[in-house]
Amino acid sequence: MTLTLRPIGAAMSGLATRSLAAFERRRTLRRISRLSDRRLHDIGLERDWDGSILANEILGNGRAI
Repeated sequence: MTLTLRPIGAAMSGLATRSLAAFERRRTLRRISRLSDRRLHDIGLERDWDGSILANEILGNGRAI
């Protein structure tokens, strides 16, 4: 039985891709959370009473991002 490293490499590549996507999402959310309410409104977002960022009706029917 021969050991092939292809499945291990694919798993590591998938893990790296997911980690990078999670990092990018956190970085983007951190940058967006620092924007003023007016800037958020300009790009189609709004801040809820608890500080969470919501997409307005054009982007996502008021769903949190």
